[in-house]
Amino acid sequence: MTLTFTDAALDHAGLLRSKPDWIESQLADRKAQAVLFAGGDLALNDQGGPLIMRAKYAARLPMKAPGLIFIGVLDGQPWFAGALEPGVADKGPDFRHSAAEATPELASVLGRARSLLMWHREHLFCSNCGASTTVADAGSKRVCPSCGTEHFPRVNPSVIMLVHAGDQCVLGRQPNWPEGMYSTLAGFMEPGETVEAACVREVAEEVHLKVTSVEYVASQPWPFPSQLMIGLMAEAEPGTLVPDDDLEDARWFTRDEVRALFNTEVSRMMPRHFSIARMLIERWLSADSV
Repeated sequence: MTLTFTDAALDHAGLLRSKPDWIESQLADRKAQAVLFAGGDLALNDQGGPLIMRAKYAARLPMKAPGLIFIGVLDGQPWFAGALEPGVADKGPDFRHSAAEATPELASVLGRARSLLMWHREHLFCSNCGASTTVADAGSKRVCPSCGTEHFPRVNPSVIMLVHAGDQCVLGRQPNWPEGMYSTLAGFMEPGETVEAACVREVAEEVHLKVTSVEYVASQPWPFPSQLMIGLMAEAEPGTLVPDDDLEDARWFTRDEVRALFNTEVSRMMPRHFSIARMLIERWLSADSV
């Protein structure tokens, strides 16, 4: 299964994006495109689709800081992105839905664009001295002209795990989720932790179970706003679940119950390739037939 946001064909051009002349040549390229955002979601064109246009024309539109930034090159086509000022274009549907419907190639562009733009929005000032920072390397970093500190986009690592014991697995739900929706457990890593230690701690905090083994499966960039979801299978000692932390409920599910859950309207709201949670659950389900 190819997960959304994981298409590796997008070249970030790390050795070239610091060269202003090269960026100008990419911006002038007739193939260069810019994806535009409004209020954190994709902006809409006149036909109701995502507002994607030739980059050199997009650069003339009123934009929030940092203006148009370079995203990468996909199959020889340069991509840029920018956040429009209010009133320039209508805001589209929730970004999750837009990204879920995009092709894998475009989704990788959209995800990187959203993460970078949100990072710029939240890092206009230097965390070292408090002065205003400026954009550098076509949007891949910010520099403080006062103290010289360079600021780079950060990715927040998170563990996401399917907890299982015997022929049952644990699924939980948060209070703001649609009624009937359950998914895998997840949480941010803390300083000083290994991936395995974070998994053990999060499971203990969220459902009060003891994890006995951890297996890495896959990872997925997650632009909400900028995380790396590290997918794990976590075997645990059987026991009574005590939903805690940010969980409203957590339950043990049999394989038949999970398959029934997948057939509900709530489960069909998002394609199977959108979240690594679905990959972990399907991996566990397939183990029944081995």
